[in-house]
Amino acid sequence: MMMRTLALAAAAIVLGIALSAPTLAQAPADPMRAALEDSKASGKGLTFYVKGASIPGVVVTISDKYVVAKSQAQSNIVIRMDSIDAVAGFK
Repeated sequence: MMMRTLALAAAAIVLGIALSAPTLAQAPADPMRAALEDSKASGKGLTFYVKGASIPGVVVTISDKYVVAKSQAQSNIVIRMDSIDAVAGFK
C-alpha cells in the first residue's frame, strides 16, 4: 500500500512538472505578425526589410494584405505583407 501511494505521488509530481514546462505550442504561430501586433499595441518602432531596403516605422494598421506604418520622415508608409522579408525591433 505504501509503495502504491509513493508511486502515485511520484506520478503526480512528474505530471505537474510536465504540464508546467514550456512547449513549442506556446510559441507564436507567426512571429512576424506577433512583432507587428506588438509594435501596433506598444508604439515601439520596427525596421522593415523589404527587397533589400530597410524602412523604419511604427505600425498603425495591419490587414491580411498590407501593413500601414508611420515614421518621423513619412506620415504614411504602406507595405505589402507578402513583400516583407523580415522585421527587427527592440524589447
